[in-house]
Amino acid sequence: MLRSEWRKFLATPANRLVLVLAFVLTVGVTVLMVVFGDSAAIAREQAEGEYAVIFFAGGFGTLAFAGLAGGMVASEFRGPAVWTLAASPRRWRPLLAKLVIVAALALVVGLAVAQVNFHVSQAALRAAGEPTLSLGAPGMLRATLVYIPLGMAVQAVLTACAAAVLRSAAGAFTAVFLVNLLPVVTAPFLGEWWMESVPRFTYGAATESVAGIAVPGSEGYLPTAAAVLVLVAWVAVFVAVAVAVFERRDV
Repeated sequence: MLRSEWRKFLATPANRLVLVLAFVLTVGVTVLMVVFGDSAAIAREQAEGEYAVIFFAGGFGTLAFAGLAGGMVASEFRGPAVWTLAASPRRWRPLLAKLVIVAALALVVGLAVAQVNFHVSQAALRAAGEPTLSLGAPGMLRATLVYIPLGMAVQAVLTACAAAVLRSAAGAFTAVFLVNLLPVVTAPFLGEWWMESVPRFTYGAATESVAGIAVPGSEGYLPTAAAVLVLVAWVAVFVAVAVAVFERRDV
């Protein structure tokens, strides 16, 4: 089933195009920023928040890959699902195969994006005579290896699961994005308890804590083990709902 779903993924030109664009455009944003931007201003921004520059473009790649994941699942409902489910009556098998492929691709692309963006941005700052970051600095290697790849994989899997339920890539993308965003943007209006208790359990905040970039004591911080459990819970709930819905309804 994995082999079959991988062939279907590669056979769709739009999938190949978005996969390339998710990498090229995010790296391209970093290149444009350091080539045409003010090196001194970029260095000041990096000094104020050491992850602000190296992860800035990676966020666009995460969103692009989430859209790809949603489209990969939602496109089944425009015809291919009939043939897929004829070949595999156990519906959970093709769905989980898609999720495994989405997660694996996201980890690979996310790792490549994070490393290229880090080295391109720091090389440009070094050439301009500005201070740079080092992978040997405490926590830096962990951050670059974990934050973008893990964030891309988690958001892609959640979006793919939502697409299996909603049958819409756009709807799934919007729903997953808002689930992460709304608890944070509404926190200032919902009181101190909400601000100190809820935002840290969003999948975005948990990813930051696992990557070691969340500030201890802040509203978004969780200990690493707790943050891992939060991410596992998000993925488990979305996968369970997606499988349950996909198993029981007509295509």
